[in-house]
Amino acid sequence: MGNEMIKEAKAVNKQGDKFYKNKQYTEAIKLYVESVKLMQMAGEEKKASKYQEELDAAVGKQSEILNNEADDLYKQKLYEEAIAKYQHAYDFLQKAGDKWIKKRGKEFLKELNKSKVAFAKQVQETAEDHVKNHNWEEANKIYRNVLSIVTPEVDEKMNKSMVHDQMTVYERWAQEVNDKGDALYKEKNFEDAIQLYSEAVRLIEKSDNEKKKKSFKKELSKAFTEHAEEINALGDKLMKEKEYMKASELYAQSVNIATEAGNQKLIDNYTKEMNKAFEKFAQMINDKGDELYKAKNYEEAAKIYENSVEVAKESKNKGLIKNFQKEYEKCLEKYAVEENKLGDQFMKAKEFEKAMDKYKRSVNIVTRSGNAGKIKNFTAEYHKACLNLAKNINAEGDELYKAKNYEEAYKLYDRSVELAEIAEDKGKIRSFSKERNKALEKMNE
Repeated sequence: MGNEMIKEAKAVNKQGDKFYKNKQYTEAIKLYVESVKLMQMAGEEKKASKYQEELDAAVGKQSEILNNEADDLYKQKLYEEAIAKYQHAYDFLQKAGDKWIKKRGKEFLKELNKSKVAFAKQVQETAEDHVKNHNWEEANKIYRNVLSIVTPEVDEKMNKSMVHDQMTVYERWAQEVNDKGDALYKEKNFEDAIQLYSEAVRLIEKSDNEKKKKSFKKELSKAFTEHAEEINALGDKLMKEKEYMKASELYAQSVNIATEAGNQKLIDNYTKEMNKAFEKFAQMINDKGDELYKAKNYEEAAKIYENSVEVAKESKNKGLIKNFQKEYEKCLEKYAVEENKLGDQFMKAKEFEKAMDKYKRSVNIVTRSGNAGKIKNFTAEYHKACLNLAKNINAEGDELYKAKNYEEAYKLYDRSVELAEIAEDKGKIRSFSKERNKALEKMNE
């Protein structure tokens, strides 16, 4: 058994060498990986290490190709696509080991970071246009995205500049909202003014203008102190209109202001009202989930139930959270069962690829519910579908092999190996791999 495995490993490695010489590094990598595994299984660690070096070399070469492709995208000023390609090249290089990282790592990373900075400069103009047109939210989205790409590690100076620009957007946005609040306050429209002042405080907190932070908070605090009755009236009005989200936001801001003022009575009152508003808001969301659940639209119902759980957590009502979590998990199980049944139908029709997709989906869904029994059962069915599909594809490969269409046979055998690996069937992995490697030998004769 050991000698046979060593023989197979050598044959597979030899085919990898041919692909390497033809600069077909992706194919070479696949075969080198296989040859390393076979040598390790045969207990030939020395030879396995030698094959590993060849594998590392192929990975390094493939990373260079990816990096060159990224260079072309950069020259075309397609910076976002270039970033993705440079990142892929760098990740690939890391798999090649320390030798390759030392050789090309700094260069690859420098090019990746250069493309990130170029992208930031490119979209900065769009952000500035949004600012000129007072499209604060759109401008902010761009800065958020850019800051997630151009971190301090990439370019500290650029990052600081972008952070400052984003804070300036928040400052100008807050000022605009606060000015509207002032206008309404002068008109004695205290309810709407307080809502705008609250929004202005929330926005200015994200800026670096400490002076305005104090000023806006002072205006809001004054409005709250002088018009506590109007705040309560506004909260009651929003609750009656079933605007629970707005009511909860108003009361949350009220709690913050009362806390700053050190008024415990107001803190207690607004906290109580805030929790009540969150409860109502969560219940309203949950009711929508119930409607979808009754209509057997489990996919959408699950999304709604998940949202209701998150809102219920804000209410601090443990009973409500527990009930909504239970409904969410129950819905996920129903949703998973529906997908699983569709998988069964496809299995009976011998449409194994469709069955595999449905079973995989059912596993992903039920995993979120935490039902260990169903996770185990659905996973077993998913593996079974993968194996049946692998067998079918492998049989198609046999027909092509008999017809001496070795290239197409190889592709199907390779796919059958991948599916057998998902199914975790060691026997089929071995037998399908042998057939794949045999087709490969014929291709290179």
